Amino acid sequence: MILHKLNYFIEIAKQRSYTKASKKLYVSQPALSKQMKLLEEEMGFPLFTRSTKGLELTEKGLSLYRDIEPLLNQIDHVVHQYQAHDTIRFGSTPLLSSYFLHKHYHKLEYTNFQVTAIEDDSQNLIPLLKANEIDAAIVQDIPSVKGLSSTLLFEDEFLAAIPSNSPIASQSSVSMEECFTQKQIIPPKGSSLHEKLQHIMAKNHFKSDVLETHYQAMAGIVSLGTGIAYLPEMMAKQIEYRGVTFLPIEGRPLKRDMYLYAITPSMLDFLFDKLSNESF
Repeated sequence: MILHKLNYFIEIAKQRSYTKASKKLYVSQPALSKQMKLLEEEMGFPLFTRSTKGLELTEKGLSLYRDIEPLLNQIDHVVHQYQAHDTIRFGSTPLLSSYFLHKHYHKLEYTNFQVTAIEDDSQNLIPLLKANEIDAAIVQDIPSVKGLSSTLLFEDEFLAAIPSNSPIASQSSVSMEECFTQKQIIPPKGSSLHEKLQHIMAKNHFKSDVLETHYQAMAGIVSLGTGIAYLPEMMAKQIEYRGVTFLPIEGRPLKRDMYLYAITPSMLDFLFDKLSNESF
C-alpha cells in the first residue's frame, strides 16, 4: 500500500495543496491527510510544513520527491504499455514486414502486436482500416485520409541495382539517363514506382526495354546481368546479392514517403513512439 501513499505524496507536492490534490486524485481531503500522516510515520520524518506561501516540502521531503517522482513515472509508463493496447492488428506489405517491422519488435514486446493483413500495394490497406478490420498500417505516399489518423513515419529513397560487371557499377552514383541506357526491370503496372519511372521516361524521351516483375525477384534478375532495377533503400541495405551493386541516383528522383496510419489518435501516438527514430 505504500505505493498509493507515495502517489498521493507526489500529487500533493506538485499541487502544494491538499485541496487541489484531493480534486485531482478524487480522494477526500481528510483521507489524504490521514495517508500522509501514515507515510510520515513509515518514513520517520515530516514531509510537509505550512508557510505563508502554502504547503512546503521539508528538506527530506524534497529529497524524497526528487528520488521517487521519476521512478513512479517509469512505473506508470510500463503499466500503460501493458494496458493501453491489448491487441494491435497491423497491415503491412511483404517488404515492410521483411525489412522494416522486424527491427522494431523488441519495442512492441509489451503488446500483442500482430501483422494480420499483407497487401502488395500498401494503398490497399486503407479500406481495411476504414472497415475496422485492422487497427494500423504503413501506407505509401498518401499523407491523410478522412476519418483516420496519420503522420509521416519515414522517407525511403530508391537505389539503382546494377549488374556488378557493368562499367556503371564502378561509379559512386548514377544518373537516370545512364540507367535508361540499360534494360529496365520494374514492378508491374499500377504500382507507384512503375508510374514514376514511366513519367520520367516520357518526360525525357528515354526509350528502354522493360521487364516487369515483383520486388522480390528484381535483385536476382539483375545479378544475371539482364538490366537495372530500383529497390528501396531499406531493402538494399539488408540484402546481399552476388553480382549486384547498389548506387544512389543523382538528384534522388525516386523516393517515397511512408505514412503511419491508425484508427485513433492515441493508437497513432503509441505506435509512432515504437516505430520511429531508427535508421535502416
